[in-house]
Amino acid sequence: MRRLTTILLAALLAGTAAPAALAQDEPQPPAGTVTDFGVQSTALTVFEGFFGTDTSGRPAVYSVQMGTPGVLSVVDPVTREHRHTATMADSSGAWAVTQADDGSVYTGSYPNAHVYRYDPQSEEMTDLGAPVPGQTVLYGFQPGEDGRIYGGTYPGAHAFSYSPSEGFRDLGVMYEGQQYVIDVAVDTEREVLWAAIGSAGHLVRMDLRTGEKRDIWPEELRGDPNYPADINLVGGKLFVKRTKLDGIVLDPDTGAVLARDFTMSSRGTTRVADGSYVYFTSGTALWRYDLTTDTPEPVPGPVTAGGPGVGWGFVDGRLYGLIGNYARDALSYDPATGASERFKLPFPAQPIDINNVSAGQDGKIYTNLYINGTVATLDPATGKVTELGRVAQTDGWFWHEGKMYLGTYPNGAVLEYDPTQPFRSGSNPRELFRLIGDGQNRPHAFAAAGGRLYVGTTPDYGLWGGALTVHDFATGEHEVIRAPVADQGVISLLARGGTLWGGTTINGGGGTTPKADEAKIFTFDLATGTKTSEFVPVPGADSITSIVEGPDGLLWGLADGELFVLDPDTSEVERRVDLPGGYGGVQDELHVNPDEHVYASLDGHLLRIDPLSMEVTELREDGTYRSSQDGAGNLWFRSGAKSANNAVQGGARLLRYTPPADACPGSDLSQNVMIKDVDSGVANRYRPDGCTVEDLIKDEQHTGPALVGHVAKVTAALVTAKTITPAEATKLITAARTARY
Repeated sequence: MRRLTTILLAALLAGTAAPAALAQDEPQPPAGTVTDFGVQSTALTVFEGFFGTDTSGRPAVYSVQMGTPGVLSVVDPVTREHRHTATMADSSGAWAVTQADDGSVYTGSYPNAHVYRYDPQSEEMTDLGAPVPGQTVLYGFQPGEDGRIYGGTYPGAHAFSYSPSEGFRDLGVMYEGQQYVIDVAVDTEREVLWAAIGSAGHLVRMDLRTGEKRDIWPEELRGDPNYPADINLVGGKLFVKRTKLDGIVLDPDTGAVLARDFTMSSRGTTRVADGSYVYFTSGTALWRYDLTTDTPEPVPGPVTAGGPGVGWGFVDGRLYGLIGNYARDALSYDPATGASERFKLPFPAQPIDINNVSAGQDGKIYTNLYINGTVATLDPATGKVTELGRVAQTDGWFWHEGKMYLGTYPNGAVLEYDPTQPFRSGSNPRELFRLIGDGQNRPHAFAAAGGRLYVGTTPDYGLWGGALTVHDFATGEHEVIRAPVADQGVISLLARGGTLWGGTTINGGGGTTPKADEAKIFTFDLATGTKTSEFVPVPGADSITSIVEGPDGLLWGLADGELFVLDPDTSEVERRVDLPGGYGGVQDELHVNPDEHVYASLDGHLLRIDPLSMEVTELREDGTYRSSQDGAGNLWFRSGAKSANNAVQGGARLLRYTPPADACPGSDLSQNVMIKDVDSGVANRYRPDGCTVEDLIKDEQHTGPALVGHVAKVTAALVTAKTITPAEATKLITAARTARY
């Protein structure tokens, strides 16, 4: 029989032409196409402004704005004219700006953590480089003497100075084990610097002459994640705004509390006093602090500021304030008369990095801007972009029964949006609940089952342990289950059958060092509402960013750049595959495509994974972040390039990858080719056009000799195309002969 089969195969290979659909010279399918839909939104995000002067002595507001790249804008607060915009190349924005006593303006950028110097006379911007190696963000610039400035860093918690004569001077780590020096204050006469430390709550006083440091933060507040965020030294007193907007005034040498229990919403206070008063915003109102009586109070009026102040200055005795951060608002107030005015300043909008992408069930593609929170939609058919409005930075979103659920930072709020109704801030999307009171600030992961929405979150700054929150659609009630895995956050979820599968990260909230060693999967019984297990699928991995049900019915996951496949019935990991690229954060995702392949966006790479051979094809080497898959199988993502410090920049553009056409939708994914009920022993595999060998056999359409002849023809073409070997063809024909009756 074997000899007869071999003769038949040889004859077919020599003298039988393959069907046209299987011909060797058949054009190969395209590798897929990428379409760039361009910048989706331009918007305004003013982080901070400094009221100074230009070279002629005219008033000028120097404001730092988020952008791709970040910029410094120069605006006259009195005439309300825009004078100039200077680019901070290779940055995405800046949290720090000041003007030195020699007239130079300095900005401190992220994510490259460089200092830039702007010359108001020449209008030139110069990149001075990094003051401390290995940092990503600079904070809290303050002017000193002789052209010197001071600032702080993240994640090393350094303070530093710069002067044109001396260059950079690293003042060292301000508090061991912490990551943020988020603001500084300086007494130039006494040569003392204060550093606000996040996120565990410390305030360090440093003698610049001796280097002596000591923590003056009140003892009872140390370790509290409601840490000092903005500090100003005015009138010999240290004004502190904590992260939860609690104001406190301290003696700068002893840390003795002079006043507390008032709200400060602004980024600190005025840098100088007006007589005996220091000004700030409390909520949306303008307040002042009486230095003689240590009393905070609303200014007479009262005066509505409309939002938090992000920069203060006096011009001819009149107070001016930037009101932030997104609407160009400004305020002026005359302390002598009480007269006030609210107005707009012409800061130019900038392209801003997309924070997240979602392919909607309504056919539109949704984008949300980093920090700014503006939501826009793209109609793929027309290319039209529509800006809906601002919500907040959206770190996770999810579609269920036509509605979109948004997980927003910094309050850990979950919102519900109905796209069939007009977008109205505060009502559509409407807030279902917020989790900041439960110590959670970033909802990343969602799943829905049995009339409930499941939300996975990571904790607030300075805290460990995420949460799983269960929201009942019918009653509107929710339950927060803290730390389903001890000291770990919840960043991926999948509901399958009666089980919820959750993936964790060992990372805590901002400014923390992990307590756990490796990420886990946990299971949760949807009927009883109880956790049933936890285990480590990839030893040593920090984060499990994605869990999906694969085309083979198994669970596929991503853990620090490694693909794992596990059996949901046994929780045993059956396969592990190292993928190109490393851990790229919570934005690493898996998508099961209609062509049965699994696509991964991982650390900027776009990968296509064959579910039969587990072969990985790299479709894009970089520039693929925050992916989402639409109903047709197209993948949508934002642009971006990774810098030397691994930060991703240049992410304002939206792109689409369209996979190649699939000639055999719904392919048979049997591991071995089965002919009738006979296992041929030949591994099933794909042809380049998306058909598997099992698809092409079509044994259900033939019996007897016709089956053998059909299999022989198919295998001959597959051998010619080098899809299978002659030996494998022999096995297939033998199986057909065995199964013919």
